[in-house]
Amino acid sequence: MERKNHPTLSAATLLFVYFASMAAGMVELSLAAGYLAGTETVTPGQVVAGVATLAGGLAFLAWSLWGLHRNTLVLARYALPVLAMTAAAHLAATVAGISTQRLLNVSHFAALGLTLMAVAGAGWLRRQHKTNDGGAHGQPRTGRLLAAAFGAAVVVASVATPGLAASMAGQHAVPHGEHGQAPHEESGRGSNPALDPGHHH
Repeated sequence: MERKNHPTLSAATLLFVYFASMAAGMVELSLAAGYLAGTETVTPGQVVAGVATLAGGLAFLAWSLWGLHRNTLVLARYALPVLAMTAAAHLAATVAGISTQRLLNVSHFAALGLTLMAVAGAGWLRRQHKTNDGGAHGQPRTGRLLAAAFGAAVVVASVATPGLAASMAGQHAVPHGEHGQAPHEESGRGSNPALDPGHHH
């Protein structure tokens, strides 16, 4: 039986893998910022964790961009073990946070979910390549591929956004409604009667 959807499914899965990996890399970088600059006193353990997450985030971004450029699963032999080890590290950090602080670290949890998405997709692609090449020599259907890419982007963003928002960088971001406003505008009106339009002598 001919499986005509394999070219489209393989191309969509490849996009999903790299979208998830790219988002995981951005969450890793936000975690690194929290470890290295989140507190006034940085412990050696935080430095090690920060350097590791920084390196992981940069590696994920580089791997994703390279793979998207090549339109294939690059360095699959090494990428899958690295992704699996990264997922295990985020799982350990999540469990440790829950057991010691009774608090779920949303950023680590999001990075775990994104990494597992990339592992699952990359594993499926490699298995298809080993068996019958997954129909990679055919042409994917553009409409279905665009729909699959949009769906993959929505799923990845729904996991990555809470992780980024919960990070140190996300917590210190300026809300959209406050862009362009003068600092301490309201307090300035209260302290200076000349700036208060409701004040009368």
